[in-house]
Amino acid sequence: MSTTTAPEPTHGPDAVPSPPRRGSTRLRVVVCVAIILGALGWIAVRGLTGSFVYYLTPTEVVSGGQAEISQRIRLGGYVEPGSVTRDDQGLTFTVSDGEESIRVVSTGSVPQLFRAGQGVVLEGALGADRLFHADTLLVKHDGEYRAPDPTKGP
Repeated sequence: MSTTTAPEPTHGPDAVPSPPRRGSTRLRVVVCVAIILGALGWIAVRGLTGSFVYYLTPTEVVSGGQAEISQRIRLGGYVEPGSVTRDDQGLTFTVSDGEESIRVVSTGSVPQLFRAGQGVVLEGALGADRLFHADTLLVKHDGEYRAPDPTKGP
């Protein structure tokens, strides 16, 4: 005598659940990890973009077109002698790299070492009026410390 068993139903209320396939679970994990790593990579690249170039020169901004209107950048150069004026807008001066010049309006604090001919790095944006609107003004200077001359009074 042969005993035959009825096949188990695959659909309906009496259906026996099939075990999850290992391949599909692994694929889901791999896809999730790839998405997370991609998102973290994108965030890192966006965050470091401003750190790759310390500053742009006036020539790069004016002639090179490397900065768009309202794009926040760092601008570096030298303060042109005779260009510094103070008014109700703030401090206005011209920054040059020897080839091109950009007129600057700075609304931030002014360092004590700021003067004509001094190297500066500005943080701000180029306006539609073609003025560079800076909110941060940094003075470049050498790192050499010079002790005060004791023979000269304070």
